[in-house]
Amino acid sequence: MTTPAQRRQEVEMPEGTPVQGSPARRYYLISQLKRLRARTGLSQEEAAEEMGWHKSKVSRIENGKWKRLSGPEIDALCRFYTAPDELREELTHIAKAASRNRFSAWWNAYEDIPGGAYYPLEYEADQIFEYTLGLFSGLAQHPDYIRALMGRGAVPDEAERERRLQARVERTRSILYREAPPRMWWVIDEPVLTCQVGGPKVMHTQLEHLLELSDHPRIDLQVLPQSEGMSLNYGFCLLWIGDDRVGHVDVPPQGLLFDAPEDVQHHELRSNHLRAAAMSQERSRDLIRTRITELDA
Repeated sequence: MTTPAQRRQEVEMPEGTPVQGSPARRYYLISQLKRLRARTGLSQEEAAEEMGWHKSKVSRIENGKWKRLSGPEIDALCRFYTAPDELREELTHIAKAASRNRFSAWWNAYEDIPGGAYYPLEYEADQIFEYTLGLFSGLAQHPDYIRALMGRGAVPDEAERERRLQARVERTRSILYREAPPRMWWVIDEPVLTCQVGGPKVMHTQLEHLLELSDHPRIDLQVLPQSEGMSLNYGFCLLWIGDDRVGHVDVPPQGLLFDAPEDVQHHELRSNHLRAAAMSQERSRDLIRTRITELDA
């Protein structure tokens, strides 16, 4: 993390640096408040009671469920946690900026759906690494593939399925098709190419879509061959946001975010190993073309 003093310097911010009130700064605020409370040994309800708040208020703050965040309340909470003055001032400033910017982004309408808390961080990333097994990367999924996934019964309501599909489409558009997309590395487990979702026609469309994305100048797409064995039993994503690093594991209901330096460093090492073990980009494209030909047969 950058130091508080560096963040408050009144200089022109370089491209890619998170600004106060941005999703990355809000996540930093939440993670710092969690750490400060953990240091006291108090539960969320106990901290709220000590502050004279409703018992769920600290939980809502730490889970990003607030609608408006009061700078004076964060200041008071930091004082109660005996946070250093410099950190208290920094977090109070972020809280004020976050409240001003709360309703300006497209993802605010989708905060209740799986992955909704992850979208703003992903949007701010300068670089993204993702390793997937079982399914294609969310950013690489064609709408027909998404519909087939949702049609498996996990989301029985048709209107809600369409709403979630729209969120996914907005997500992809905001990342891949903006003026300056992030630098991306995708490593896909080979069995994903043969796991039929929605039948041959949907898979054909999905693989053609993947092949097209592999030509994107900001995307490196590699397939991890089955001959390498199981490298990990879960997929994960790493986000580089300015000087910050955040990891994400896609597990129900909202995914797991982590930013502890030792956890991030561990997954950075794993990402390097995965890229080294995966096929080259050209060999990966050849394998995708072969799979498309097999579906045409």
